[in-house]
Amino acid sequence: MPKGTATVNYGVCRPAQCAPGDGVCPAVGACTRGILVQEGPYDEPFVFPVDMCQGCGDCAKACVLWGIRIE
Repeated sequence: MPKGTATVNYGVCRPAQCAPGDGVCPAVGACTRGILVQEGPYDEPFVFPVDMCQGCGDCAKACVLWGIRIE
């Protein structure tokens, strides 16, 4: 059974509140496949390309605001 893919809850995601406070999403750094991306500091991350996400959950675990989940 497939694990699903990462989705970002944009109602919860607030890069300005992420540690260390520089607007860089820690979940982006946790995605070893480079599929969770952020165009710049303080921008909300997004999954691209979605069909490449294997649903490992590393990004969801790294999100300090619980704004990413595997669905």
